[in-house]
Amino acid sequence: MLIVDNKSANDTEKWRVLPLIEPSLELQQVAKEKKLHAIIVKLLAQRGYQKQKDIEDFLEPKLSNLPNPLDMSGMLEAVAIVSRAVIEKIPILIWGDYDVDGTTGTALLVSFFGALGIEAHYIVPNRVTHGYGLHTELLRSSPTTERVGKKILITVDCGMSAHEEILAAQEMGYQVIVTDHHEPPHVPCPADAILNPKQRSCMFPSDELAGVGVAFYLACGIRQSLRDVGFFRDKSAEPDVRDLLDLVALGTIADMVPLGRVNRILVKEGIRRIEQPSRPGIRAMLAQCGLLDDQKNKANVRTEDIGFLLAPMINAAGRLADAGLAVQLLLSKKYTTAVVLAQKLFGLNTSRKSIAQEVYTRALALSSKLAGYGNCCILSGDFHPGVIGIVASRLVEALGIPVILFSEEANGAGQKILKGSGRSVPGIDLHAAIEQCAELLIRFGGHAMAAGLTLDKNKLEIFRKNMIIEINKQMHQHNSTKLLSIDIEAEIDELASMDCGVQFKLLEPFGPGNLNPVFLAQNTTIRAVSTMGAENVHLKLTLERNGQKWKGVAFYMGALKNTLHPDSIPMIVYYPMANRFHNKLSWEAKVLEIRPQLKRGDQPQE
Repeated sequence: MLIVDNKSANDTEKWRVLPLIEPSLELQQVAKEKKLHAIIVKLLAQRGYQKQKDIEDFLEPKLSNLPNPLDMSGMLEAVAIVSRAVIEKIPILIWGDYDVDGTTGTALLVSFFGALGIEAHYIVPNRVTHGYGLHTELLRSSPTTERVGKKILITVDCGMSAHEEILAAQEMGYQVIVTDHHEPPHVPCPADAILNPKQRSCMFPSDELAGVGVAFYLACGIRQSLRDVGFFRDKSAEPDVRDLLDLVALGTIADMVPLGRVNRILVKEGIRRIEQPSRPGIRAMLAQCGLLDDQKNKANVRTEDIGFLLAPMINAAGRLADAGLAVQLLLSKKYTTAVVLAQKLFGLNTSRKSIAQEVYTRALALSSKLAGYGNCCILSGDFHPGVIGIVASRLVEALGIPVILFSEEANGAGQKILKGSGRSVPGIDLHAAIEQCAELLIRFGGHAMAAGLTLDKNKLEIFRKNMIIEINKQMHQHNSTKLLSIDIEAEIDELASMDCGVQFKLLEPFGPGNLNPVFLAQNTTIRAVSTMGAENVHLKLTLERNGQKWKGVAFYMGALKNTLHPDSIPMIVYYPMANRFHNKLSWEAKVLEIRPQLKRGDQPQE
């Protein structure tokens, strides 16, 4: 394994080129049959796919290999409650979170119940007005609550920590089913049924489902239960749960959960359905983003298209307006209606980008004044609450340490409170650190890499000090040196000469658990370099080797323009990125890191 020091300002980054693994005879045979490029073969071997069955399961995952819904703890109790509600026409209320995972999960269950002939109502709280999770007063004002008799409340992507709110809902006459995927609290959840693969008692094969994935499994369990009692003999045809997988793919990729075996099956099939959209809302989003071939009603969708184009549109509704707009879009039955909503979300996302950039600039400047903040950056200000999570992520990239960004507001009693969003770095469990400061907080939730929390402003300084202590404890057990893993060395011409669209599509979807392959080029020439974007923050490159040319984009590296010269041959870390212009697809290099070649006498470390 080659490890190279990257002599940056703080000397805390290394590049690691992973060792090549010899492909097995079985892999070589599959590669020959499927006409896999040599680079793809190297990547499969490196990632441990050497046996024919493992290779085929990875390249062509099948829905028939999904675990049984009844393997999930709490499923029997949940489907018994909901199946009875469907048969007896008991009112059902869906309560979802305002992010992509929550809104897609909400739309999924409403769609599923609609296919059963049941009009399920839904509530998605306002990010600013109500905050995350169940909200008792908002629930009390729901028309479903006013109904006399039995009623069902199903949460999506939330609920595990909402103890008081669940008890209040039960007092209002609801049977409560929690579907969630966040870390369970130490205090048991009082819901009538709980679906969360992270429960210690749950034997489901994967604890990595997104909230929308848990909702999908609930739908599968309900259909199976209704089938067993003969519900579909005298009713309409069984709903095809595969039609819900487009929503599962959107929410799962957006929530950045690990794409292990189960999620890979769900997302791979979901992307296929996004590419041939039957859902008017998704078709309208594809068209708005320039991804749809209107004549064929088809799209060629990459993981990045969902992560950077479709998901931000959905998220913008909850960040700057009302997340209910996103659910409306996903539930739209008329394409003309969907187009209007998609245009509105696109406009909101454009505004979100501008606001996020302004908040990022102010927060970065503020962070530089907090000398000695240690291994955790905690900032507070009059930041727009809808973008603090996005900005926290960007600050993590810039600072290389966990970041919590608070937005100030007043509560009903006029007291100053802080609502925050935190993001972490690999190896530091942010949720665990926050949990150690729980007595200072009004509420909190999340997981190792991301968390949301609410704090009295007067307790900010003590919270900051305690968090630094907790993060430092973890830092002592964690190597703080940033390590950029590079899969293999490959020059620009090697990738430019292969059909990236077909070959890399086989490896997708990319995300945690199946990262986008990263390459190192050491013999590729820069032919041209310029800046682009507002304030020239990005770099645009022309790269060439052996007559093959590729465009390259290096985001937020505009400051390097004067250090890079035409005809120079730097070390470039990159991966192939799809570029669409006037509905034409081309490939270019997304440059992750770039620096001069090692000088004579400098030796890479083995």
